[in-house]
Amino acid sequence: MNLSVLRAQIVLLIIGAYLILNSGFMLVRFPPGTSVGAPVAELLVLFFLMFLVFDLRRLQGFAAVAPLTPLLIWWTVGTLQAFRGLELHGIWALRDASHLIDSFFLWIAFVIAASPNFFERFSSWLRLVLNLGVFYALLYPFRETLREWSPRIWAPAGYSAPLFFNYVGTSLVPLTAAMAWLVDRVRFLALPAMVLAGALIVYNIVIFQARITYLQVMMLLLVFAVLRPRDAVRMTGSLVVGGILLALLLTAGVEITGRLGDKFSIDFLFDHFASIWGEYGGGKVSSAADGVSLRLGWWERIWNDLTSSPMNLLFGLGYGIPLTDLRTPEGALVREPHNSFISLAARQGVVGLVAFMWIQFALIGSWFRVYRHFEREGNKRWRNNLLIMGTFFVLLTILGLGQDGFEKPFNAVPFYFFWGVILRAEFEIRARSGAFAEQPAARGRAVAGSVAFRRRANGGLRGGVR
Repeated sequence: MNLSVLRAQIVLLIIGAYLILNSGFMLVRFPPGTSVGAPVAELLVLFFLMFLVFDLRRLQGFAAVAPLTPLLIWWTVGTLQAFRGLELHGIWALRDASHLIDSFFLWIAFVIAASPNFFERFSSWLRLVLNLGVFYALLYPFRETLREWSPRIWAPAGYSAPLFFNYVGTSLVPLTAAMAWLVDRVRFLALPAMVLAGALIVYNIVIFQARITYLQVMMLLLVFAVLRPRDAVRMTGSLVVGGILLALLLTAGVEITGRLGDKFSIDFLFDHFASIWGEYGGGKVSSAADGVSLRLGWWERIWNDLTSSPMNLLFGLGYGIPLTDLRTPEGALVREPHNSFISLAARQGVVGLVAFMWIQFALIGSWFRVYRHFEREGNKRWRNNLLIMGTFFVLLTILGLGQDGFEKPFNAVPFYFFWGVILRAEFEIRARSGAFAEQPAARGRAVAGSVAFRRRANGGLRGGVR
């Protein structure tokens, strides 16, 4: 087996583990059982940095399609703050800088996507991982029993957690899978995609009971209404079908208890939705509403700290200091203020936040260029890949408005990895047109490998840059 292919398969395996096992795999460290062990993602970043010399020929292509200027600004400010925090506050500075470190997966994905046949493998891998993630999410009602069989891992904060069935932010993958089923028009047990996707979306709402899910679904509807109105209609229909199925279950007297521990009902649904703005309901919904004032208090304190000096406002408070005083039931300190964009501003100031937003808008531009290319070519397989990855981007961005979404490696690592794949796709498209190549010596291989973007009868991709 080609070493570049082996390396790509190992990376895909690790990305899949982050997506499916989420917080459980996030806690895996080497050496295990220590508070200073390095997470898998950071070890992978270190590996690619150590062997950067072997991938330097990819650098020219990366610079041609990546938003290099804002990336360099963001990485420079963040790296300086991380080293400063390491000196002042110890190893926690690196833990707080995980989002910055995970962004290096832009480069990792760009590099491994140059391996032979990567794009064809990626399409199959993406759907396999999403389907496995759905199966994993469906086991949530049995988590207490299943956790007894799972090995446990010690977290740096001093508590142990199960490696498997440790459900935190799990709904991101099933919601992405639901949209993948819709755009791919899948069928299972003679059930059409509209029924399958609708049931899965409602399952996420009812079982995982995360208020941010309502906003995520609404934003997805809005985005698809602009990009693909027909798919937006299909998504609306799937929600109607899912709602009917739920109504039938409730009418039949089936009691459903979700994450918060309250029995699900229509009243619960409205109270839970209203708690987004701090409206109080009954049961556990009231404690969810309390979180709104708690967040506002954290954000106000961060703003006061940032505006205490011009340097803080420009370059942030740095890494290594907790941004809240809240503790979990296990006694661990919650270090981020439940909003990734406020975390960015707190850690890297206005300069870091502006650079980050610049990066995101530039990447969105790349997404549109690649999407339009496949749309023009009639390549449905890769057009759908772009829609599926775009769904993940939208879901995580909305999650970041109400949670520390980007500060969790099981979210940030796939996020930047997917963007790196898209950047590689843009490079391949432009290289095929003769716009540029990575190196004159590699030109022949690049042209030969550009068959990755020749249409096949089934609309897939073949090969990859060798």
